Amino acid sequence: QIVSLAEAMSPDRVVFGIRADSLREAIAALLKQAGGDLPEPPERVAQSVLQREALMSTYLGNGLALPHCRLDSLEKPVLFFARSEDGIALAGTNERIELIFLLLTPGQMAGIQPRLLGDIVGLVESDYVTERLKNATNPEEVIEAVRDGQQIVLD
Repeated sequence: QIVSLAEAMSPDRVVFGIRADSLREAIAALLKQAGGDLPEPPERVAQSVLQREALMSTYLGNGLALPHCRLDSLEKPVLFFARSEDGIALAGTNERIELIFLLLTPGQMAGIQPRLLGDIVGLVESDYVTERLKNATNPEEVIEAVRDGQQIVLD
């Protein structure tokens, strides 16, 4: 099954100016602010994501975090995006998280999760796409950058 990252996004899943003292706080804030159309309460989804995060950090370096988890209650993948202009401190380091892609995939589609995670990593390896994400002024520009970036990765 082919799933586009852009199709997993919607304007209400894009948050600019997120402020938090840790990635944990940022995940909870993102889901509280943008997670209204999920089949489970945002707090429960955040708990699932944080349990996964506790097993292994999803900070990839270069200001990017990619928290994710599988939820049996989902029917299709859901992708959130958050940007922090001030950066979110990463415990034990001098690094700061600027971009967060939060991916939720259905439990029954476990095989698609690694491909979507790889697609996101491919996106941010492009300086062109990263600059567009950092300079976007509205959610539609973020979704367009993701769509264009995924096409670049496929080409």
